[in-house]
Formats: sequence, C-alpha cells, structure tokens
Amino acid sequence: MSGVQQPRGRLVVLDPDGPRPNGFAVASLVLGIVGLAVGVIPLFIGLLLSFLPTVLAILFGLIGLARTSSRRSGFVPALVGTLLGSLTAFLWTTGYGVVW
Repeated sequence: MSGVQQPRGRLVVLDPDGPRPNGFAVASLVLGIVGLAVGVIPLFIGLLLSFLPTVLAILFGLIGLARTSSRRSGFVPALVGTLLGSLTAFLWTTGYGVVW
C-alpha cells in the first residue's frame, strides 16, 4: 500500500455555479431593523440616530437587489431591508422620532 489515505466521512462537492452569499442584502436587512427600532426614541433623537442606518438600508438594499441575479441569493433580505428603510423614511414625515 502507498502512503495515500482516502478522506473519511462525506464527500464534499463544490458547485461553482451555486448561490453565493449576498452581504449587501443581509446588511440592508439589519440596518433596516436598526433604523426602525431606533426611530421610536422621542424628541428628535430617534430621527437623528435612525437617519444613517435608514439611508444605508435603502442604499444597500438597492445594491443587494441588483446583485441577486449574479449571486443567485439574497432577494428577500434585500427587499425587506429596502422596504423597512423606506417605511422608516416615510414615517419621518408623519412625526416618527419627533414626538412621542
């Protein structure tokens, strides 16, 4: 016998055409949740603190949606993050984060 050993356990097959992670989609979802949750802080503090996460959620969500065709993953998190960011931006016009 030669000194070559066969690997034990399951055989791992890498599919180069398989779905790849879409980090922008996940970042959009997380930032959308953070922006919506922080926005409930009263007296303009919520408005100031939720501004950056909300804008980034919308931006990363649009980038994530554009990358879903090449990555073949992340459509739902990118869409939900974009919608949460847009909802928070809409709620700013109704007094969300300004008065409690």
